[in-house]
Amino acid sequence: MKTFENRIPVIQLWQRIVVPLQGDVTDETAAFLVDDVLRTIRDTSAAGLVIDVTGMWTMDSHLCHVIANLAAAARLMGTPTVICGMSAPIAMTLQTMGADFRLAQTALTLEDALERLGVSAVVSELEPDDAFDDVTPETITSTASFAKSAE
Repeated sequence: MKTFENRIPVIQLWQRIVVPLQGDVTDETAAFLVDDVLRTIRDTSAAGLVIDVTGMWTMDSHLCHVIANLAAAARLMGTPTVICGMSAPIAMTLQTMGADFRLAQTALTLEDALERLGVSAVVSELEPDDAFDDVTPETITSTASFAKSAE
């Protein structure tokens, strides 16, 4: 049975999917992850998948192959995959396990991974404290009215 304890979050962000892996991932959790990610790709037509392994200390051969197969399946569904946050020990493990990661790109950080998938940051010139100074009940109402009239 699928329970919260054996689920990894599948985060939708700017038409991309981010999957943060942390700690020990059991075989059962990995199987649920594949189902959840592929279902989300199908349901959202995601433009990219990021698998963030920053929180992983070790990775066994089964998980190496699960991630490689997930990247291949995502690619077959039209969704490129970027694996990010790899430590030196994880990189060495992936290399020695012989899993085929040719269908996935790699990036050092989550930011780099999102950039590889076409997401770029736009920095506002407003100071954070000033960002909502112009927001009043009237501007919210007029914005909502404008959005409805644009439909």
